[in-house]
Amino acid sequence: MIIKRLSMKNIRSYKSIELELPKGSVLLSGDIGSGKTSILLGLQFALFGLQPGQKGASLMRAGESEAEVELEFELNEDTIVIKRGIKRSKNGSISQDSNIISVNGIEEDLSTSEAKNRVIDLLEYPKEFAKKSNLLYKYTVYTPQESMKEIIQENPDIRLDTLRHIFGIDRYKRIKENLDIFLQKIKEAVKIKEVEIREMNPIREKLGIENEKKIGLAKEVNNLNLEYSEILKKKQEQEIKIKEYETKISEKNNLNTGIIKSEAELRGKKELKSRTEREIELIKNQIKERIEFKQESLQEIERIIQTHKKNLEDLNEGLLTVSSDISVFLSRKDKAFDLKEKIIHLENCPTCFQTVSMDHKEKISKRTQYDLEEIERGLETRMLDKKRLTLSIEKEKELIIGYEKDRQDLERLKIQFQHQREIEIKLKSDVITLDRINIEIKNIEEGLNEIRNKLVKYQNIEEIYQNQKVIFDELSKKNRFIEINLAQKTKELEMVKININEIEMTLSKMENIKNDLVHIRGLQDWLEDKFLELINMTETNVLSKLRTDFSRIFQEWFSMLVSPPLSVRIDEDFTPVISNQDYEIEYDFLSGGERTAVALAYRLALNQTLNSMLSRLKTKNLIILDEPTDGFSEQQLDKMRDIFEQLNSEQLILVSHEQKIEGFVDNIIRIKKDGTSKIDAG
Repeated sequence: MIIKRLSMKNIRSYKSIELELPKGSVLLSGDIGSGKTSILLGLQFALFGLQPGQKGASLMRAGESEAEVELEFELNEDTIVIKRGIKRSKNGSISQDSNIISVNGIEEDLSTSEAKNRVIDLLEYPKEFAKKSNLLYKYTVYTPQESMKEIIQENPDIRLDTLRHIFGIDRYKRIKENLDIFLQKIKEAVKIKEVEIREMNPIREKLGIENEKKIGLAKEVNNLNLEYSEILKKKQEQEIKIKEYETKISEKNNLNTGIIKSEAELRGKKELKSRTEREIELIKNQIKERIEFKQESLQEIERIIQTHKKNLEDLNEGLLTVSSDISVFLSRKDKAFDLKEKIIHLENCPTCFQTVSMDHKEKISKRTQYDLEEIERGLETRMLDKKRLTLSIEKEKELIIGYEKDRQDLERLKIQFQHQREIEIKLKSDVITLDRINIEIKNIEEGLNEIRNKLVKYQNIEEIYQNQKVIFDELSKKNRFIEINLAQKTKELEMVKININEIEMTLSKMENIKNDLVHIRGLQDWLEDKFLELINMTETNVLSKLRTDFSRIFQEWFSMLVSPPLSVRIDEDFTPVISNQDYEIEYDFLSGGERTAVALAYRLALNQTLNSMLSRLKTKNLIILDEPTDGFSEQQLDKMRDIFEQLNSEQLILVSHEQKIEGFVDNIIRIKKDGTSKIDAG
């Protein structure tokens, strides 16, 4: 992991800052309080967000409502950009607002927990550090200045637990704790299983009793089955006999029914014969007198009637015409009288209003009289025609009525003639029917005699049938009794079998429990005697080797910073032991530079040991040291050059206000404070 760029907005003393970080060693130089540590805290926030217990107010610039950090770094030839923001709410609380991670330009907008897990995956930190992501980073990459010496001064038990955790050795402690829990569970399981198999012997005795009961019931059921089969066989044989007698009774009943039907049919045929004979006699009497009828006579009468009806229509039309002419003549006559009267009494002309003379009136009166006479002659002629036509019409009507009567007589004669022919046909049919009835009567009488002869062999059949039925009922009664008894015994046997099956299953389960109990006790013995000893031995060996390696590396770093006679080593709980030749010196009695040297050597030993153990960490080529030379003498400061060269880190970021350090690094970034922190471009 190589950090390339860090930009911050409203973080601590910075209003806005963008920082390019090259490879190699980089010194953030500046006076105390200039904002150097703020850069490291901003970098840490970009990677892991706010830590548990950390307040947003410790990062956000006073008076601002929003702050933002953007970190760009290289990882496995990929370019990673992390953007995080914090925001002040209306109630004054400050919380993380946004988490955006970009890999080669592909952005992901994540929740705070998702972003933390994503960074853990990218840096390939072990999953168990997900909830305490900053812990491994603290011991391998960056320890703040105020925390450097806390590692040394920490309570030994707390420090040892912390180191066991980051070294992964606490897994042995967890194994033993889990083993105690597991053994307790095993002991509880043993007690439970012992209780579960306590009743095993009484249950075996009960199984023996039930098996004896099963044998006795099986014998009873077998005997009842044999008896039941024998009775059932007899019942089936008797049932066959009864069905045979029922068949015979049915045959007898059918014969009786046949006699009744034949006798009824014979009576009906005889009655039909009598009726047919009477009808034949009656028909013969009806056709004694022959009726003659010719269709041509009826057709001729029809033609004559049609002719006279046509004549009547013509006469009616003529009468209608004459009546119309008479009406016209009468109208003309009335008009002529009216004109004559008007002229006689007329004084003045209605047109010219002149006086009408008597001569003129006379002329008009004569002409009108002439017209009246002509009208009278025409009227008289038409009246004679009307009388003639009226007489002709009456005559035609009388003729038509007469001919109609003749036609009706002929039609009645035709009906009588047709009826006579139908009677003759029916007579022939009745004669044939009578012959057939006589044959049928003979056949029925012969059938009746045959059925009566057959009935003779069915005498006493009902009595025999009733006797056989009594025998069958007795067998059925006995069969039901045995069937009920058999069902009861069979049910008892089934219940006993079920009980035996349940007991066997219970015993089988108990046997399994017993086997499990043996296995669990063996497992318990192995865990208590072998496994626990193996874990303790493994833990001791691993911790001993780790302590030895750590102590050696710690001594090497310390010897580079402090000359003899002072020496250091690590005790059982990883507490630094400082010696001056033959006696030990308390850490608090050391000088400031010596304490810093112990803390720095311890810090570098932790870094080297962890990076060696956790070889997949992507931060192993990055070291950040915050004021690592606090209290150093000039001679110790000179030795920092060797420290930096020995570290051989791909990127080393230092925070220091010591001017001499500037000569030991590849790059210098000067931090100044002028109202707000800023970077000196020079």
